[in-house]
Amino acid sequence: MIFEKKYIEYAKIYFNSNSFFMDYKVFGCKTNKYFAEKWLAHSYLNGKKGYFIASCVVTDKAKNKWLKYALKIIPTLGKNEHLYLSGCGNIRNGVVDPKFYQIYSELEKYQEKIKILPEDPSDFVMTKEERIKQMKTKVRSLKKLNVKSLFTRKYMVIQTGCDNFCTFCLTVQARGRHRWRPADEIIEEINEFVTSGGKEVVFTGINLGAWGAKSSNDFTDSRIVELIEAVLEKTTLERLRISSLGVEFLDDRLIALFGEDRINPYPHLSIQSASSSVLEAMNRHYDGEKVREVLQKLRHLKRHDGAILNIGADIIVGFPGESDEDYQESLQLVKDFQISSLHAFPFSPHIDHYSVPAGKFANQVPNHLSQRRVKEIIAAGEQAKQALFEQSTGKKLTVLVEKARKDKFSGWTQNYIAANEKNFLPDAGQEIKKGKCIHGILI
Repeated sequence: MIFEKKYIEYAKIYFNSNSFFMDYKVFGCKTNKYFAEKWLAHSYLNGKKGYFIASCVVTDKAKNKWLKYALKIIPTLGKNEHLYLSGCGNIRNGVVDPKFYQIYSELEKYQEKIKILPEDPSDFVMTKEERIKQMKTKVRSLKKLNVKSLFTRKYMVIQTGCDNFCTFCLTVQARGRHRWRPADEIIEEINEFVTSGGKEVVFTGINLGAWGAKSSNDFTDSRIVELIEAVLEKTTLERLRISSLGVEFLDDRLIALFGEDRINPYPHLSIQSASSSVLEAMNRHYDGEKVREVLQKLRHLKRHDGAILNIGADIIVGFPGESDEDYQESLQLVKDFQISSLHAFPFSPHIDHYSVPAGKFANQVPNHLSQRRVKEIIAAGEQAKQALFEQSTGKKLTVLVEKARKDKFSGWTQNYIAANEKNFLPDAGQEIKKGKCIHGILI
């Protein structure tokens, strides 16, 4: 979740008001976290009581998790409380899905208790009655809360939607076609965050590398490199993290940026598979050779700060027709290139109202085999994570402190190794305080 509960309690005291906060749960990706933060800061929720959920449809398991959670929460709501539902689980082509209650029939009998919201509060239009009520309510902007540096990291959606229509992906059906935010708007938001005391921004999107392109299918039209260079030039942001990137967008210029000290050495690649035949069936725009070429270049990248790259990846196992040989290619990729931040999950056919093309492919992989492969490849990822820690031990690193109390602290190094007072020795004479970047040695 975006906000830790103790910081919410602090903010309630600071504002002397409970009206700006309700309990919440965020399922899914960083894009959901970004829009959830916007909703929790939106005036529409000011003074309202209930529960906020950001839903997710990336896998069948994800859909079941938020639905089960919602069904648990609804009976606990009071007479004048509602469930406020946002996220990609209730949108279709970027707007609220008119068939929502047909898809999630379990929720139909609770319609009076549910308020379905668009994903982005910027797309939300209040009724006349709601606007009048808002004007009568004393509103203090939650945006000012960030000035108090309660949040050291900011997720920022710079792009959403996709034109690729990969055969496994339901997200594109929910979020619609590719579109992106203007550079000036992004730079302004970053500078406001830095002024408020923020240290790290995480760029996120559905097809992030396509920023600036007319279509996400044309990777040669991407201007993501120009945007990152503009951030380095026009802001004093200490850390910029680039989240999931399509392999096809990683050219030499973009790879080189991960050598910059202010760019987190934490590239995360939307690989999906190392098998060329599986990638073709997925309708991806690259093959296994391209994946290995990109990973090889990243692994040979040297940084001035000496930090070792923590390479992350999304990998699907059990895609229809995936042979054991295909799977072994993905498993070996994790081992060969030390993919130390692995997100691996079994293919989801999404057999419901909105299915994905691959869900109807022949040669579906049996569930027990997919589950076995997932466990094995995740174990390989854990070994890679442990290897990264061992290789980083004794190195001079920087930690962004997220929690600090007396002689205890915790945070993340620039390459996203979890650090605390037990495994990180700070240099002498530094103030160890939430929101501060401290230097020291991993031990």
